[in-house]
Amino acid sequence: LELLVEKAIGTSERSLGAGEALRRVLECVASGILMEDGPGIKDPCEKEAVDAIGYLTRQQCEDITQSAQFALRLCAFGQMHKVLGMDSKPLRNLRQNQAQGGADKRHAVEERQRLITDMIQCREVY
Repeated sequence: LELLVEKAIGTSERSLGAGEALRRVLECVASGILMEDGPGIKDPCEKEAVDAIGYLTRQQCEDITQSAQFALRLCAFGQMHKVLGMDSKPLRNLRQNQAQGGADKRHAVEERQRLITDMIQCREVY
């Protein structure tokens, strides 16, 4: 897990906040990096190419990938609190955020485009 997190966050072209970093890791796992036909995670401490997740069964890899996809879907719909096992935002904060309007929407679109670019780069690294 540490290898995956380090690669996912370390390959970003800019510094990431905690939420962005979590989302980036989820994107990498959800993309199928752990799957049998995926690139896997190479152990940098070994001389020869050794898959650091080689001990996981195929079913475990599928379960982890599916869970990451579900968690990423929750995050995409503004429900990261469910992924983290927290209570939802108070309604008052939600209304304040909605009142800010178009600038936030443009920022969200730009951020989404950056995340997609970062995700593509993450897949290329592995």
